[in-house]
Amino acid sequence: MPNARIAELVVGGTTEPWHRLGLEFVDNSALIGTVRLRVVPFLNPGIQSVGIAGLDDHDHSEGACDHDHGPRPSMVHGAPIHHCEPTDLVVSNTLDARVIDHVVLMTPDLEHTCEAVTAVTGAPLKRIREAPPVRQGFFRLGEVILEVVQSPQVQHPAAKWWGLVITVGNLDTVCASLGPEVMGPPKAAVQPGRFIATVRDELGLGVPVALMSA
Repeated sequence: MPNARIAELVVGGTTEPWHRLGLEFVDNSALIGTVRLRVVPFLNPGIQSVGIAGLDDHDHSEGACDHDHGPRPSMVHGAPIHHCEPTDLVVSNTLDARVIDHVVLMTPDLEHTCEAVTAVTGAPLKRIREAPPVRQGFFRLGEVILEVVQSPQVQHPAAKWWGLVITVGNLDTVCASLGPEVMGPPKAAVQPGRFIATVRDELGLGVPVALMSA
């Protein structure tokens, strides 16, 4: 499974706030880089499952995509995943979204969750960043970084999908276009030379989202 990669995010809610952000949809699906964002209205807000392409079909036959009834998920330390082939969706967006930079998976136990990620995907843990009291583990799954975060604020007993960061072509232009009622001000990101701005909760995405400069 060395080529396992994130191919889809399944979120609950409606497409309307995502459309206001600048994403265009075909049959409730938008495209960010090579990753499909699929909105399922009958699911609760938030990231409900992450689709992984390149999983071992024998070991994960119960995780195959079922686009009529939603994904049949398996788990990574309690966080739902499902097998999903790369999308052939073609759709543009006015957000100037280039790729999903990273997806965040919160956990009460960094080592346990990182071991589970490697066991399921075959992807090696690239590094651990110690920033007490927070600890972060990083994986590369295709064009997307999976960031596993252990924090004292985590109250749930297993891992849980949290949010995502989208790389855009020109962050200042996007923030000015969307306005301060949608976007927080850009600030320096952890990555040298890059800037990040948070999408305000009032937009109603139901998922913590930030935009980052390329």
